[in-house]
Amino acid sequence: EETIEERAQARWDALIERNTGQAWEYYTPGYRETVDRRDFAYSIANRPVRWVQAEVRDADCGEERCTVRTELGYTLPSAPHGLSRQVQRRTIEETWVRIDGQWWYVAPD
Repeated sequence: EETIEERAQARWDALIERNTGQAWEYYTPGYRETVDRRDFAYSIANRPVRWVQAEVRDADCGEERCTVRTELGYTLPSAPHGLSRQVQRRTIEETWVRIDGQWWYVAPD
């Protein structure tokens, strides 16, 4: 069984590789029931940010809910020339929930 950190990293790895079908598989079952793969792929492809690096730093978990902190590296392709290639960094927090013994990423509203 994968740990929460491994699942979170695998999701980010898929997003960085632009493997949206694989990334979509880590979202909660409810999300996947309401957002199909095609719509998900479209929304990822049309974001103003391009993720280039991700490293899961830690996770703070209870029985059914977990906050995962990940350091992201990203570029902004639509930024003015020069800035568009500059890698920015920030740490984000994501919510994951355990459903039937498996951890799933909770998409923000």
